[in-house]
Amino acid sequence: MRVITTACLSLLALSACSNTETEIREDLRCLTGAYRMTNGAVFDVGLSGENSLRWRTLDGQIGRVTLTDDGVWSGTTGWSDRPDPARIVLGECGDNVIEVAGIAGHDGTGERIPVQVENMRFQGEGETLAGRLVLPEGEAPVPIVVLVHGSEDWSARDYDFQQRTLPAQGIGVFVYDKRGTGGSTGTYSQDFDLLAADAAAAHRTALEHAGERVAYSGYFGGSQGGWVAPLAATMSDVDFVIASFGMAEGPLAEDRDEVQLRLRNAGFGAEEQAKAREITDITARLLLSDFQDGASDLARVRREYQDEAWFPLLEGGISYEMVKRPLWQFRIGFAFLDTGTSWDYVPVDVMRALETPMLWVIAGSDRSTPPENTLRILAELQAEDRAIDVALFPGTDHGIVRFEEDEDGERTILGYAPGYLPLLSDWITQQELGPAYPGAELAPRHPSEPVPG
Repeated sequence: MRVITTACLSLLALSACSNTETEIREDLRCLTGAYRMTNGAVFDVGLSGENSLRWRTLDGQIGRVTLTDDGVWSGTTGWSDRPDPARIVLGECGDNVIEVAGIAGHDGTGERIPVQVENMRFQGEGETLAGRLVLPEGEAPVPIVVLVHGSEDWSARDYDFQQRTLPAQGIGVFVYDKRGTGGSTGTYSQDFDLLAADAAAAHRTALEHAGERVAYSGYFGGSQGGWVAPLAATMSDVDFVIASFGMAEGPLAEDRDEVQLRLRNAGFGAEEQAKAREITDITARLLLSDFQDGASDLARVRREYQDEAWFPLLEGGISYEMVKRPLWQFRIGFAFLDTGTSWDYVPVDVMRALETPMLWVIAGSDRSTPPENTLRILAELQAEDRAIDVALFPGTDHGIVRFEEDEDGERTILGYAPGYLPLLSDWITQQELGPAYPGAELAPRHPSEPVPG
């Protein structure tokens, strides 16, 4: 979800934020798809860079594979460098059969699941965007989900796996490249109003092209998309919104909460946390005022705190980049890298203006978007009889991913929480939480709130 990365803000590494999309070979692209194994399980194959593929299962298993000399795709587990026993055999372009070995519950052969695909260009807020409608085979009405980007600056049409896994479960999907990425025109932006207007345009386009196939429709927004999707819903006539691993506070709270979490994890107490909070409050004032309010206070806290043991733990967020050097130096880099981020965005105001049912999915050990305040705000909204369901996956990090952590706090990402992907598809099709999902703690909407049909 990070709005501006540390690498991007470094005055010595301005190029680190350039778009790094690579051209995907057609002989690699044509291998992607969702496959139905002989036991009925869904097995997804997607892109993972220039020469590799990434496979996923709905129970959370995932790996990255490259083609070996003997024609077998093999590689590593999750997003790690650990060897994985998975062995996959794919045919040439146009073949629809897959052979899988070494993946629990998915060994054997499978066939590509047929879908109806329509690529198109449509008008966003002042830019032409590249979109794709993917529908399950047949003529029956289905739910339609518009996939709203996180903060990534690459093509969602290339890399968003849910354009395959959701249609494989009977759910239509509209996926599009955000402005300035992939096949869309314009400049990459983190202006939430612009991005929400683009999402609303994507929703209108999806309904127009899906026609009588639309049973009902809504948004799914992951990470930064959890800010944009509810805002887009205020511009649209939608039936649901899903916000996953997002925050119910604005972008400045992300920096503040990450800093507090790092200090707590390092064993620093209330006194040090209060000093760090003083810094993040000052940097927030500067960003909200276009650097007109707080410059002298920033210089003061730099002098007072820069030699204290906890100060280096600010590193990783925008506050550290602002406080570690004279403000004029920071502003030079910021002028090049500013993407119009909506620093003053207040998500809870938007949620209170919505009557649309919402699902919030929270990662309990999320380092990018610490969940404590979001969970508190969601509980308050539920107490106001808002139509909000909450699913918490304890022990997962950003993305609802499971991990192992070493003694230095480094995390190895191994896959998704087993219940995460089934929960999403169930909630879209049923508009309510099921009884149980592995690893999830469920907090349904207030029982007095009727469940939409």
